[in-house]
Amino acid sequence: MPVPVLHCYADFKWTGPSEPVLQLCVGLSARGWRSDLAVMQSAPGWRNELAERARTAGIQATEAFEPPSRPGPLRALRDRRRLSHLIAQGGYRIVHCHGSWDHAIVGWTRSPHNAHAARVLRTDHGAREYRARWTWRYYFGPRMVDHLIVLSDRYVVRAVNQLRLAPRTVTAVRGAVNTEVFRPLDPPAGMRGSLSLAREDVLIGIVARVQRHRRFGVLLEAARIAKERDRRVKILVCGRGTRKAGILDRPVARQGLGDTVVSLGYRRDDYRETIALFDAGLMLVPGSDGSCRAAMEMAAMAKPLVVARRGVLPDIVRDAETGIVVEDAPENLAEAILEMAADAGRRKQWGEAGRERMCRHFSLSRQADEVIAVYERLLV
Repeated sequence: MPVPVLHCYADFKWTGPSEPVLQLCVGLSARGWRSDLAVMQSAPGWRNELAERARTAGIQATEAFEPPSRPGPLRALRDRRRLSHLIAQGGYRIVHCHGSWDHAIVGWTRSPHNAHAARVLRTDHGAREYRARWTWRYYFGPRMVDHLIVLSDRYVVRAVNQLRLAPRTVTAVRGAVNTEVFRPLDPPAGMRGSLSLAREDVLIGIVARVQRHRRFGVLLEAARIAKERDRRVKILVCGRGTRKAGILDRPVARQGLGDTVVSLGYRRDDYRETIALFDAGLMLVPGSDGSCRAAMEMAAMAKPLVVARRGVLPDIVRDAETGIVVEDAPENLAEAILEMAADAGRRKQWGEAGRERMCRHFSLSRQADEVIAVYERLLV
């Protein structure tokens, strides 16, 4: 008899952790752990892309959470009632939360007056740096959740020390990438030429939403330093953002970096082909998905990476084995970019090692197996 699991993620857009959550549901269902998904209702005028994609993948999706356009305690109360009914009706033995709002609502359903038998897990996709705050200790503590899944061993240590959690209640499960979809690929013929890039240019690509906290100012200063020493280096920026003009476009023009920093915009239809164009990848700050999926995808496509020592990036990249890990002051970052650009043979070696590491330690099957191991411990 399949064990029923209700995954909760209070969103309706295809952003941040949406894809990792759905991938996990699919992987668990394939192993006999029936994984349904409770999502948010779409805001007026928006399509519910998360629910649509879930249903296409064969996952039962229920729009259980109201959109944030209906703020206030009544929204929380309605969500609580709706979710309590869903949990009881579905006979779920495990409720697995993936976001802050759904975690709060599920925790509220565990009150003494509205108890249910399901065990509650939370995966913290944001990879937050836990602090010793009483609110966080309550929120991630045994009153609200039975088990916490984090993205690396470092976060296990922080959760235990800062949140005073019992070690047995925290587990590290790395992010995952589909290594069959993201595999080494030749870039389309003529793609370099279409972007006015020469054959001898060394293309270092970053895939990130253009936001100020993603440290584009540091990147542009590093690009300026690298340009002075090796004009072959080109930084390709794959991403968009509402403030892109002020954060990237105008500073590039003002600093005379138009021949070094190339904006590719948002790529969807040719996303993998764009990554295939890179000689190496670069990442400074993980986004809302703390597992840093873009970095894993580049590594799975055998691209060596230059990354900052932030979040899970040092777990994805082994320094001097699959890429370079730096403290990303502009001078340090420029040195790492120049080192990566200098040796094509080493780039190939590091890229192949990075691809092997993704297949071995960051695969979807490995992630599903590790989550199942947590479920099994909880159900004993």
